[in-house]
Amino acid sequence: MSFSVETLKILSIEQGLNLDVWYYKPSTDGPHPVVVAGHGLTLVKKAGLAPFAEAWATEAGYASLVLDYRYFGESDGQPRSLTSLSAQLEDYKTVIAWARARPAQFRTDKIVVMGSASSGLHVASLVANDPQLAGGMAHCPMLDAYAIMSSGSPNLRILFWAIVDYIKGKLGLKPVFIPAVGRPGKFAFMTTPSSEPGFQHMWAETNTPYSQYPNVLTPRLLFEFMAARPGLKLKDTAGRMLVVMAEKDDLIPASITRDVVAGAAEKVEFVISPGGHFDVVKGGQGYETNIKAQISFLKSLL
Repeated sequence: MSFSVETLKILSIEQGLNLDVWYYKPSTDGPHPVVVAGHGLTLVKKAGLAPFAEAWATEAGYASLVLDYRYFGESDGQPRSLTSLSAQLEDYKTVIAWARARPAQFRTDKIVVMGSASSGLHVASLVANDPQLAGGMAHCPMLDAYAIMSSGSPNLRILFWAIVDYIKGKLGLKPVFIPAVGRPGKFAFMTTPSSEPGFQHMWAETNTPYSQYPNVLTPRLLFEFMAARPGLKLKDTAGRMLVVMAEKDDLIPASITRDVVAGAAEKVEFVISPGGHFDVVKGGQGYETNIKAQISFLKSLL
């Protein structure tokens, strides 16, 4: 099955700011079931999401709407790289609402949300709170950010800058930025052994060399993470969710993912893929397991 791709500009909840969205359309007659997908922390849709959208179209017959959040990628918003879970969740809701307003193009009863890593929080939240969604999918997802942030030793330097950034945000001042990714032992938000090589691999999919990647985030994000536990609500959802966990993930502890899944076993389809956190994308040893699970899940919802 073939497909076409076009780029849409969808007005965000913030007046005058557009979201840049890829629209993948299968060659079959519509309306089509549709996946609404967002990228992971500090990344962009060009960094690895295209192969998934292509497979959803060709192998499952799903259209997809793949977005850059405000302040990232080709979407509008200043300052660039402002990292806000609440804004990202609003952007998902905006694209979902856009699709629901077009029943001639999309099957509004077959809207599925998809996320990667930190955007797993958005997928879990949407599935838990929007009973009209057909389901959700996430690979290497954060589902209980509080548990993840609490699982390691606190980084007092990050905490200090998170407090400063939070206060500046409340006062309407320019945000503080800290490095997002670094090698173990360096000052950055993500410093596991796989972090820097993984981001280098992801950015290789874009036209931007890793050396030019805006490797920053706003540390006030820490406080949003400490309040984000949507996975604990999955047991009460109307829809289903696919969780693909990397066997050797060094960013998101497997024990936490397993605990969340166990608490919602009747609502969650759980798949373990080989390799580490960044191996679930194309070129990684876990990609085939991941994409096969996604295609099977999508077909099961039709």
